[in-house]
Amino acid sequence: MPNSHLIVYRMNAIRALQSFFGPGVHSVFLGFTGLGTSAVLWTVLFLYSWLVDPPFGRRLAVVFAASILANHALKLAFGTQRPYEMDSTLATDSARRTGGGAGFPSGHSMNAATFYLSLAFYYRHHCRAMLLWLAALLLTMGVGLSRLYLGVHLPEDVGGGFIFGALFAWVTGVWTVPLAMPRRRLWAPFAIVAGLGLAFLGADPLPCGLLVGALIAQGDFTPPQTAKGRALIVAGGLVLLALLAGLLLWALERLWPGFTKTVPVTFFSYLALAWVGLEGWPRWFGRMRSESEGAPSGQTLTPPTPSLPASPPPAGREGA
Repeated sequence: MPNSHLIVYRMNAIRALQSFFGPGVHSVFLGFTGLGTSAVLWTVLFLYSWLVDPPFGRRLAVVFAASILANHALKLAFGTQRPYEMDSTLATDSARRTGGGAGFPSGHSMNAATFYLSLAFYYRHHCRAMLLWLAALLLTMGVGLSRLYLGVHLPEDVGGGFIFGALFAWVTGVWTVPLAMPRRRLWAPFAIVAGLGLAFLGADPLPCGLLVGALIAQGDFTPPQTAKGRALIVAGGLVLLALLAGLLLWALERLWPGFTKTVPVTFFSYLALAWVGLEGWPRWFGRMRSESEGAPSGQTLTPPTPSLPASPPPAGREGA
């Protein structure tokens, strides 16, 4: 009985939230929930890596992929229900399509906490740190609130996502151990085999692929300094990733239904997307830029490393 009373109380809290905001803001909350999706956050991560800080971008990618993998494992371990599974009137069809699997912990909330709070932790010594923290907290809380309003998560699901995501964010932001690992040709095959083996053992192959792709990537390129260069690396990179995703995740599925859902294809597809976004495209772009600017054969032009206006992030950034 106590448990049933608690469930009723939490369900009533969701109904009260929906009643308070009303149905007119449903599309607004769907937009907020989109800010916690992997597709949106990985796109922002690639843009950050191309334009601002490649070493930290790669570090964030590694921990973010590990966070997604942990979320899938936690969902399997707890196996809790979602609110609309207990009361179908709580969520619309469009809201239900934003979630999948068990309820605890909320994947969107955990994604948002991991990603946005990682940036806040990393830039905690910046002159505008308070504004960065405010923005990160508002975005994270907005995503969590949207999951409650849409009726796809219980309060404890969102709270658990915040807690686990904050732990991953703290690791990302204060991590000072160098992530660069030499002799990649020696250990990269073992990382690929280990990640694929983990996927075959039952782990979700999507985050496994993202994690290995981020690990074997090297974020050692210099972002472009001119407006033209920034525009080109963004436009070219987004088009390339869209084409690659379309080929690996859509075209192959059209040709061979079910083929892209197999463990090895899913694993290698997302490994390729992560590696291309973090290293493949930036490195290729850098070579094309060097050739167009007249650098001698085999020599890459290295403009000054971009910096923030003032108060750089804490020590350990260069070796990330």
